[in-house]
Amino acid sequence: MKKKLSHYAVNFKVPDAEAAAEWYREKLGFEIIFKWGEPVNYVVTNREEVVSIHFVTSEKEPIQKQSIYVFCFAVDEVYEELKEKKIDKMSPIADQDYGMRDFDVFDPYGNQITFGTGL
Repeated sequence: MKKKLSHYAVNFKVPDAEAAAEWYREKLGFEIIFKWGEPVNYVVTNREEVVSIHFVTSEKEPIQKQSIYVFCFAVDEVYEELKEKKIDKMSPIADQDYGMRDFDVFDPYGNQITFGTGL
């Protein structure tokens, strides 16, 4: 299989780590590879063995929104794949003045995930 993503790892603080990880699994194609705590308060997800997002349950309000940039080998393929998932908040893919071709996805917590590649 041709790899589409290059690299990334991040910790996101969310109200419910397990629910967040399920959304990333269902909508963005991440695998849930580790859960910890009783009740679960830490979850590790991974996509293509190169992009890892960890979720930590945080009761602190408000939780600061975060953003990440995921570099892709095939950003148009990733865009088409995610477009089929009917994500509520997803921008169209476009060539940017800053030399990248990318698009944004916003998760239910307001975190921004940008997928892109150099022009």
